[in-house]
Amino acid sequence: MSMQTTVGDTATSPRPWQHLAVLRERARGRFKPTLLTRIERYGIRRDLTVPRDMLPTRVPIALRPMTHADVDILFPDDATALSPKDRQEVVWRRMFIDKAGIANGIVGVDERNGRLCAALWRFWHSDNALVRRIGGFPHLNPEDILIEGHYAPRPYRGVGVMPVVTEMVAREAAAAGLRYMHGFVGTRNRPSLKSARRIGFEPHLLHTRRFRLFGLLVDDRFDVFPDEDPRRRWEL
Repeated sequence: MSMQTTVGDTATSPRPWQHLAVLRERARGRFKPTLLTRIERYGIRRDLTVPRDMLPTRVPIALRPMTHADVDILFPDDATALSPKDRQEVVWRRMFIDKAGIANGIVGVDERNGRLCAALWRFWHSDNALVRRIGGFPHLNPEDILIEGHYAPRPYRGVGVMPVVTEMVAREAAAAGLRYMHGFVGTRNRPSLKSARRIGFEPHLLHTRRFRLFGLLVDDRFDVFPDEDPRRRWEL
């Protein structure tokens, strides 16, 4: 699969998700109850020149570009049958699609039955204009790939799907000559930090997003950790 494959219905323009839940969540994310609110995330990085074994999974997976039909299946308009947590996940992905579109999205397909088992987005140096519009990510260098928006439907959680999908993307990126794979995880999201460490990621920088004047002003800061910073070597 080509690193920048697109198909006819994967235009970068997002679909018009005009749902009350999305609008409400967007407003909640924008407007803050205090003059200054701070959110922190670790920017994690993996050196793609260091080979790693493929992790085991019970699901044979193939990757392909995301389509609008995939979006309708993974993040349905009517999510009332889902749990509250999963409904929130759908809202967050719709908000992301509003900004990012789907041209950079890929899906994992269970080769046994053709069902969708995973989704994520990839961005390269050539996507820096789009990355700036999305917000919350640093400038990508020519040797970089950024992955974001990991998602697995409930039947495919806990069976090792996302680590394998990430490894498949990493190998593809390494074969294309890229050096570093980047991602972001909340500093308090210990389960995700543990999972990232197991597949070769290390904390590389601290992303601080500040919402000032009740969220009317937003700015991002990216501070790369010095080599001796203990946060680079957090324990599992």
